[in-house]
Amino acid sequence: MLLALAGGAGSAAGQQMWTGLSALVRRPFGRGGDVGGSGESQLLALEQAPDEERARDLAAVLTARAEADPVFAQALAAWRQETIARMPSTGQGDVHSTVWGGRQNTVVTGRDFSGPLSFGTPPSTPDDGAPSSPSRG
Repeated sequence: MLLALAGGAGSAAGQQMWTGLSALVRRPFGRGGDVGGSGESQLLALEQAPDEERARDLAAVLTARAEADPVFAQALAAWRQETIARMPSTGQGDVHSTVWGGRQNTVVTGRDFSGPLSFGTPPSTPDDGAPSSPSRG
């Protein structure tokens, strides 16, 4: 989840979730004290170059911190639950499509698209900007 979030933090929702995690990581330590770092350097590294290793490093630091600080553990669990609820779901399973008939020009099948999507070129408009009318002849 951390890697997906770091890689997709450009969206408004992704940025909001990333900001929430950043604020959480920067919170002062509770009763557990500094148990190997706050996670701030790992968070920054993941943000700058998202990859699986950096995501695992951040997850390990956050896990250790949560084990040592019950208040942080609660806040992290709440952030995680909210983030999972807000992230787009890819669901499970395959896509099965059936196309019949002979009048289709273009058929697109797939799953988990996120827009905007466009195919081909948009129709051209007249130079004067007025909609064209069919010619009569």
